[in-house]
Amino acid sequence: MTGGIPTRTGEPAEARAEARRTFATPLCAVDRLEPDAGGPDLRFRAFKTVSADDPYMEGHFPGLTLLPAVFVLEALRQALSTLVGGDEPLNLLEVASGRWLAPMRGGDEIRLDVTARKDDGGRWRVTAGGVRQDGTPVVAAKVVLGDRNTAPAGGPLAPAGAPPLPPATAYGPDYTAILDRLPVRHPMLLVDRVESFDPGREITTVKAVSGSEPCYRSMADGLPLSRYMYPRALMLESFGQSSVLLWLSSGTTEGVQVAAAFRDCRFAGEVRPGAVLRHVARIDRLMADNVFVSGETWDGDRCVMTVGALIGANRPRERMDGTMNTAPPPASPGPPGA
Repeated sequence: MTGGIPTRTGEPAEARAEARRTFATPLCAVDRLEPDAGGPDLRFRAFKTVSADDPYMEGHFPGLTLLPAVFVLEALRQALSTLVGGDEPLNLLEVASGRWLAPMRGGDEIRLDVTARKDDGGRWRVTAGGVRQDGTPVVAAKVVLGDRNTAPAGGPLAPAGAPPLPPATAYGPDYTAILDRLPVRHPMLLVDRVESFDPGREITTVKAVSGSEPCYRSMADGLPLSRYMYPRALMLESFGQSSVLLWLSSGTTEGVQVAAAFRDCRFAGEVRPGAVLRHVARIDRLMADNVFVSGETWDGDRCVMTVGALIGANRPRERMDGTMNTAPPPASPGPPGA
């Protein structure tokens, strides 16, 4: 079983740690799988109970256990890797669309109903819908997965050559200010430094990838270098935290900022320990309690991720314990007049 993902509920903590020994991943994102037999497509159900004891969870909204949206994407990666098998785990190539409709709180069991089909290019095109145990829809996503040798559709993400730093029009928040503004803590805090800052418009942040991070903690000795690829779900989370810093500088938000949707996110290349990621995020539109952000992520002179639209939603903290409709408004994610 690729990745050693457990397929039964009630696994002890030691078994859950074992599930992360063959490739880097932030947590065991699948408790059990129920494949469906027959048909041209691969259909299955994946289950995950949200637990505050999982790696990274202690630092995500301290005092309020919520499953990060990006960990649903990691669940799809782990589940399909398990069912397909192979020498290497699958990786995210594209998030065509993802909508998060309600909070996934501590103790909730999330069921993902998944359909996957392999295309002629070796890419797995995956459609998933998720519900809580009470039947509340929580997620709808369309993603593309592939192995490390599968190129993203559409060619390179950007021309070679590191982008010039945008001119800073104001001093950005230092590390203590980042701690003060973001509702995350170690090890989920994935922004190390603000490099350039134009409040309400654009931000450039830095995230250093360290081999001591929890995603590498339980990996066995002797694994190939490819297994140390930094999880793309964490890279997207780091970009999202950078976007929140930018959004907060606009003075248009308060309460709890959550990911409502992702659109047209593409990934390429391998990021490993020692890399220094640079996120460039731009606000394209502000609408009531929503923000539309786009941008790129660079590892040196390689563009390793592009984000067509990250749509954030602001919600009062007291509403996080009830049904939360974070579906984005119907407007285009581009800037006015685009």
